Amino acid sequence: MVISYVEMGNAEMVGLLQFSDETFFFFCLPPIVFASGFNMQAGNFFANIKTILLFGVLGTFLAFFAFSAMTIYFNNLGYMTQYDGATGEWSPLELTSPECMLMCSLLCSSDVIAAISLLSYEKQPTLFSIVFGEGIINDAVSIILFNTVMKYTARTSEVTLGTPFAIIYDFTELGCASLMIGIIFGLLSSYVLKQYRIFAKNPVSESMMIFCFGYLSYVISEVSESSGIISLLTAGVVMAHYTWYNLSPQGKQSSFIVFQFLGYATEAFVFAYLGLTFFTYSDLKWSPSLFLTELGVILVGRFCGTLGLMALARALGYQSDLTWGELVFIWQAGMIRGAIAFGLVLRIDSSYANRGVIITTSLSLVIFTTVVIGSTVGLLQLWLF
Repeated sequence: MVISYVEMGNAEMVGLLQFSDETFFFFCLPPIVFASGFNMQAGNFFANIKTILLFGVLGTFLAFFAFSAMTIYFNNLGYMTQYDGATGEWSPLELTSPECMLMCSLLCSSDVIAAISLLSYEKQPTLFSIVFGEGIINDAVSIILFNTVMKYTARTSEVTLGTPFAIIYDFTELGCASLMIGIIFGLLSSYVLKQYRIFAKNPVSESMMIFCFGYLSYVISEVSESSGIISLLTAGVVMAHYTWYNLSPQGKQSSFIVFQFLGYATEAFVFAYLGLTFFTYSDLKWSPSLFLTELGVILVGRFCGTLGLMALARALGYQSDLTWGELVFIWQAGMIRGAIAFGLVLRIDSSYANRGVIITTSLSLVIFTTVVIGSTVGLLQLWLF
């Protein structure tokens, strides 16, 4: 961020530091997602799959509709203003309903890395698996949700009572197609490494073959307008369950280390990249009132999607061993907005009049929640546990 601020007057450097959504989605995101799927602690993940899906799918949808309803309501009050970084002038901010929905769909994406780093799998296996599982499912659901909302808002500018059902239908269609692509490539990799042992000569070639099959599923899914992250995550889980057993003893050990290293290294690069690009958007419009409004919306919406959802589920007879303290931890852990949210916002094209203010608000929320809320997760853990 310091480098970005110093070079903000250098047009050539600003152009070089601009965050590219294509770079993020095709080069940065795949190693992170694949590592999550391949190195997943599958036993505890599937043992808690009902709770993970409750938070990761239903909780994300509930948060999205809560975000959208509150944002549209506050937007209609007419109190929000925006500052033009290029002219230095203030003006009223009026978002359209499709713009509110699009912004809220990308803000549903959370980043639980800070929370996971503080949890011990040996001491709290259930909580670790739920936080980790919700994080990766949430990322996948958020990306499909964003693509679905963008596809819907491109067709119509009206928000009606049928809008939620149209979004859910498109979401289900995209999700099923993505799952099938991931399963096919995961099983195909297992078959190839079992039948053609020439590819299993050394750990390097084995790891490369596994990642190539996963990356192919991601690219094909993106090209076919499905969800690459769902396909890649599914492929990673299938490969860990089937392909891993067709590797050499050295390949079984090294593949885990290689993909874990790639995931951590890429994650660190992405956040360093975000810091470098922070002040390159200083010429765009920014709205402090929208930023504060969305911060409050995230706090309330996340509460609805975790504690509120679990309270409702238990009232309907759902059984869960999670304590209210653990639910509070899950609530705060999911309030951090991550790089995926900012990667998605750059996919909004210039046909949306308020694209600039949505970009600056999203980046500000990513930085603020990562630094402020992320730094308090450890204190909350000490207090709760």
